[in-house]
Amino acid sequence: MRWIESPDGFCRFCFLAKKKNGNAVYRNKCRRLLRPLFFERVPHIAKPVWAMIIVSDNSEVMSSERMRESALKVFKKMEWTDGLDAQG
Repeated sequence: MRWIESPDGFCRFCFLAKKKNGNAVYRNKCRRLLRPLFFERVPHIAKPVWAMIIVSDNSEVMSSERMRESALKVFKKMEWTDGLDAQG
């Protein structure tokens, strides 16, 4: 994940899955799984950011559970974990 502080005060996210990681179905699935995970965190972000989330694992090793676990690691790194235990 790469990010910068938001110049306009709004959180913006870009989800990038390259063609070499899998077919279009896999890339779209990655985006569908990641969008709600990140957008539900927006109220807990103290400083708004513009972030690019890069899916680096290919379709053979990535599962939806592994993707969620990776997102949780990013949230902890960015200190976006307020209320995370209550939501699951």
